[in-house]
Amino acid sequence: MLSKMKVGELRQVAEEMGVDHSESKTKAALIAQLAEEGVTDQSYQEYLSSIGEAEEVVPDPVPVKQTPKSVDAEEVLVKMNRANPTFEIRGHRFTKDHPYIAMSSIDAQEIFDFDPRGFAIATPREVQEYYS
Repeated sequence: MLSKMKVGELRQVAEEMGVDHSESKTKAALIAQLAEEGVTDQSYQEYLSSIGEAEEVVPDPVPVKQTPKSVDAEEVLVKMNRANPTFEIRGHRFTKDHPYIAMSSIDAQEIFDFDPRGFAIATPREVQEYYS
């Protein structure tokens, strides 16, 4: 088995088996180095078998807890009152041309906590009149 492998494959085997192969340049030298460290066709085959068994017993991933949607996650309209030409916060981008953004009330509260005077709740009519 080892004698049928290419030099690159033998180097990989040496790395997997923890054998220093830095001095071995040829295929014959790599095989000799592996044999000197006790790596034979049989021991490498056993190693491959043990890896195959280990991979089969991989436990299922733990499910990620998702935050349930609550009343707090309702969408609200937020207007930027700041003098900035653009402002990005919590993944939302406000501009002078588009100062209104619909977002979750959770994001809106975070923005109001950050700058209570620079942002305000907007009404649907206010947004409609602005874009008319």
